[in-house]
Amino acid sequence: MEYMDEAILEMRQKEKEKRHTTLETGIYVNRKLIEFQTEPLYDQQMELMLPVTFIDMPQMVADVKYPSRYRPQIIKTSLDGTVNITFNIFDIRVEGSGGLEEVAARFQAVLKQVNPAVKIFNHDEVVDGERHYRLFSYKSYGLDAQIYNLVCVTPVGDRILQACFNCEYKDHQLWEEIAKQMFVTIKETSGQRRH
Repeated sequence: MEYMDEAILEMRQKEKEKRHTTLETGIYVNRKLIEFQTEPLYDQQMELMLPVTFIDMPQMVADVKYPSRYRPQIIKTSLDGTVNITFNIFDIRVEGSGGLEEVAARFQAVLKQVNPAVKIFNHDEVVDGERHYRLFSYKSYGLDAQIYNLVCVTPVGDRILQACFNCEYKDHQLWEEIAKQMFVTIKETSGQRRH
C-alpha cells in the first residue's frame, strides 16, 4: 500500500510540474517551484524576468566569488549562492546582427586568452521581434566545482549588454532552458538614460 501512495504522489507532482513550464507560471527545479518577476536594471533602462527570490549578491561574497577588479557591475544570486546572473554594459556600438556576432566572438576570444582550457559549447542567435540575442555557453572551474556558464549579448540603446548565467555544472540541464527564457525577456524600457 505504501508503494501505491508513493506512486500516486509522484503522479500528482508530475501533473503539477506540467502546469508550470514558463516564466509566467513559474518552473519547477528539483521539485521546488521557482517564481519569476520583472526586474528593472541600470536605472530602469532595461528589464528582464528573474526568480523572485534572487537578491543582489552581498559585497563581501562578491569580493570572494569575483575577486577581479573587473567583476560584473550587477550580480543577482540565489539565496544559497549556487545560481548567479551577472550583468555588464559596455560602450560598444554594433550594426545589425552581424555586429552582434562579432562582439560575441570577441568576448569568446577574451575568455580563451584568459583561460586557454575554456571550451565554448553552443552558439545560438535568438531573434524575438526586432531584438537580437547572441548566446554561447562554456564550462569553467570554481574553487570546488565545475561551473556552467551561459552568456547573452544584446544591444541596449547604443551599448552592449553582456549577461552571464552560471550554476554548478551538475545542475546545468535543470537551468539551461530557464536561463535562455530569462535572457529573451531582456528589453529596453523608457527609463532614465545614464550619460
